[in-house]
Amino acid sequence: MARAPKLPALPATLARAALDSLGDAVVVVGADGGVLHVNPAAEELFGHSRERAVGLPARALPGGAQLAMLAERVRVSQQGARIDFPAPHDSGISIGAEASPLFDGPTCAGAVIAMRVPRQGERALDFEALAAGLAHEIKNPLAGLQGSAELLAREAEGPARQYALVIAREAKRVDGLVRELLDLARPAALATGPVNVHTVLGDVMLLARGIPGADPVKLVQRFDPSLPSVRADQEKLTQVVLNLVRNAVEAVAGASAPEVVLETTMSPLRLREASGRSRPMMRLSVLDNGPGISDAMLPRLFTPFATGKPHGTGLGLAISRRIVEAHGGRIDVKNRHGGGAEASVYLPLDV
Repeated sequence: MARAPKLPALPATLARAALDSLGDAVVVVGADGGVLHVNPAAEELFGHSRERAVGLPARALPGGAQLAMLAERVRVSQQGARIDFPAPHDSGISIGAEASPLFDGPTCAGAVIAMRVPRQGERALDFEALAAGLAHEIKNPLAGLQGSAELLAREAEGPARQYALVIAREAKRVDGLVRELLDLARPAALATGPVNVHTVLGDVMLLARGIPGADPVKLVQRFDPSLPSVRADQEKLTQVVLNLVRNAVEAVAGASAPEVVLETTMSPLRLREASGRSRPMMRLSVLDNGPGISDAMLPRLFTPFATGKPHGTGLGLAISRRIVEAHGGRIDVKNRHGGGAEASVYLPLDV
């Protein structure tokens, strides 16, 4: 049987021209995290010419921290991945970024990231767009309703004052829900830097004392002081851990000896890089001795509005997962052997 003729290799100049002809922004990131190429659409998106961008670390691009983490994740796993992140010069616009590993023979030489900026007139009728639109529409009139009810409560007497206080209280509760919807709808924009997780946990331990029902709860620390720092957004990481602690405190309400444990340690999970080198991860866990999570609720924990709490919104864990994944990590919640629940956050170490 005659062998098919070998196709000629695509010249580098033609391959580069193919990337430059695309309407979507494309950034090619090398194995060392440096920018190898940007096409004209990416030049416009980031406000950097090719001459300025090539050679920079990907995280040095405007809003490039999440792209750098995405490129590293793809290079290590050698599998494609996708994130949403805020546009560099307009945080109100969400951009979808899809990354694929860039192979040079058997070696993964980096990642190719394609970003699609929504064109004018396009409408994304998905949950996030609807949530953001609904939240913005509700926010202003809700503030007026809450303010008016509070003023009325100051001047009214008897039953009218009680009704006004109920209106103000419920308006405040709805305002909290609107804020959570906005947090879920917006891309998780990060301001990262080296963070000592034990500093975060120390702050959370103080804040936890203000959680309703926390007074009888014993808060226990089991920290590994040898852990190095992580590259993270300290404010958002605090938000995640405080949410997990709040859930744990609520779970142990009514227990005879309520206890919540904050624990840090090296994780047995490791990220294998293309070079064969393993990248360590740390584990941050919140454990409680409550009744655990029902089998029906367990697979739905990260689904928006799914909650087993009488007055819960079901948004806290969904927001937390979005933040953790933006850091290149993962979050798991499971029942403990012997009772109670365990929520664990895994983050790559900044080494």
